[in-house]
Amino acid sequence: MNGGKYGKLRYVTGGGRPGRRRWLAAARHPTQRNGTVAFVLLLLPWAVALVQVLHHHHLDSGAVGIVVGLSVGLPALWLAWVGYLEASRSGSRASELSLEQVADQLADAVGAQWQAEAAVRRLNDPYPLPVSWLAADEVLTDSWDSLVMLAGSGAGWPVPPPAGTWAAGPDGLEGTGSDMVDVLPRVPTGRLVVLGEPGAGKTMLMVRLVLDLLARRPSGGPVPILTSVASWNPADQDLTGWLAAQLIIDHPALAAGPPPGRKEWTQAAALIAAGLVLPVLDGLDEIPEDVRGSAISRINDMLQPGERVVATCRSQQYWDVVRPRSGVEVTLRAAAAVELRPLDAETVRSYLCDDAGGPAARARWEPVLTALGTEAPAGLALSTPLMVGLARSIYNPRPGEPIRELRDPAELCNPHLADQAAVESLLFDAFIPAAYRHERPGRWTAQEIDTWLVFLARHLETTIDGPDLAWWQLPIALPAIRNHATAEADAVATLAAATEAGMPATVTIRGSLLATLLGEPEAPETRSAASPMATLGRARRAAIVVGVPIAVVFGIVTGVAIGAFTGYASGVGRPVAPAIALGVAVMVTTGTTIGFLSSQWPWYGIARIWLALHQQLPWRLMSFLADAHRRGVLRQAGAVYQFRHIELQHRLATRPANSYMVPEAPGSGPAA
Repeated sequence: MNGGKYGKLRYVTGGGRPGRRRWLAAARHPTQRNGTVAFVLLLLPWAVALVQVLHHHHLDSGAVGIVVGLSVGLPALWLAWVGYLEASRSGSRASELSLEQVADQLADAVGAQWQAEAAVRRLNDPYPLPVSWLAADEVLTDSWDSLVMLAGSGAGWPVPPPAGTWAAGPDGLEGTGSDMVDVLPRVPTGRLVVLGEPGAGKTMLMVRLVLDLLARRPSGGPVPILTSVASWNPADQDLTGWLAAQLIIDHPALAAGPPPGRKEWTQAAALIAAGLVLPVLDGLDEIPEDVRGSAISRINDMLQPGERVVATCRSQQYWDVVRPRSGVEVTLRAAAAVELRPLDAETVRSYLCDDAGGPAARARWEPVLTALGTEAPAGLALSTPLMVGLARSIYNPRPGEPIRELRDPAELCNPHLADQAAVESLLFDAFIPAAYRHERPGRWTAQEIDTWLVFLARHLETTIDGPDLAWWQLPIALPAIRNHATAEADAVATLAAATEAGMPATVTIRGSLLATLLGEPEAPETRSAASPMATLGRARRAAIVVGVPIAVVFGIVTGVAIGAFTGYASGVGRPVAPAIALGVAVMVTTGTTIGFLSSQWPWYGIARIWLALHQQLPWRLMSFLADAHRRGVLRQAGAVYQFRHIELQHRLATRPANSYMVPEAPGSGPAA
């Protein structure tokens, strides 16, 4: 009987010795232990007061006020002290690691981050959509001979690899799919620009490159860091400082001091200076056109002899900045360039059919398959990984999903869709309903989902002017507090400037979100990357841990001092109730003020509540964003979210109001 379900039930409900062991284990855990001590300190003043009452001592209002203040203040002061000690111990343990060990921990975190993102994007389901590339026009780069000369005999460059490692020329950089990890070493300088049209698959190719590089990375080697450069302002920020700030936001433990002997103030800056970061800079085209040339110049300034870099950009935008019709020409020095090709018809045909999962689902694609490789609108549209990915999400069933509930892919061939743009618009508009087609009843309506996503897209387009959806920038959506909220962007720039100048960043950005991440490291290692929810939690704890103790001290001191003065002045001889009330008021006011000054979390809370009351966003915003990420509508890039593709953001931002119902293409409908 003990091995049956009843024995298990007894164990789960806490009976017997195993339950006591769990209690003891919980008590030994630092977090549980600190919480237990705080709870005891909360009850202690009331226990003393109860003893006084049992001994027939009367407690007046002043005494009750003091008990209330102590019951709140003692736990708060304890937790603040514990947080300070833990932060000190964390920084001490972090400084004992070598830079190579820090890099190894960072590699673990980066690998876990992008493995999770690849799973959400179904990169390996059924397999990565193979994209291919050719050498870009040679006019966009330095000559191949100059790359070989610099890498082979440049001052400070490492010893060249064995003969035959480098490609004989740009044509040797051609490849498909997983070849990119082998192509990079063929470039003599290790510097590469990846060009492509919108939706050509540049970002997902970089995700695959990062994962492949990590799989081959030797212990202590450089860590590939994939980051969107849309938030970088090259006119004001050095790339080194900006990149260090991004590393700290995504990996807060890197704000700790570096090992002894390093002149940098943070581990992030030290890793970059030591060449232990391989920047993979995604989206040069998302930098404003008037400073895009400055961005390339800044990249050139950052790179040291032998340092590698990979950057992506849309083809036309790169042409316009590198070889403008008028103006100053600029080139990413010593870099080769490749350009992604459109998908061929056979690749698309195989991918859509393999993803369908069965003969009946594959048969639905027949009208579309005949259009692939032709000049038909559907054939032209389904030539990029973005559109193929949207199509399979809309029309292919997921495990256990009836085909009859899906839209029919034959609608893509409807003659009323006159051109490629019309087909792409249909795919964009049908994707959101498809992503939420299994939403449980009563949770969110289709109109609510559409309204919220459109608001977020417009917020990014018109207010943020970029793709990064950061919770701490939400208050910018409210004009009344926009000036304070924009200080967060200034804080990132300040951190970059401080890193460049060799100043302690903790001094220059106090009061911002980044100060929260420098001032409260969660662990002495960097094995886990930050997430939007984690950074919000840290900001919330910072507002409480910093604000509450100071508020309690101010409240108690004020209340007792004024109470004693007024009490004795009036002849009562003890604190009076008005003084206690004044102390509580001071405590609340001080705590609120300190909380708003020490963290972005209160401003986020105000903005979230205001926007929810006006039905522009859901009440549980972070849960909604996490759910949208799980469905593939959003992607996560460290501490921020982004729309699955910038074109989806553009489409949502320009949609007419109340257009959440996707019309069927004329003459088509759900499959019977």
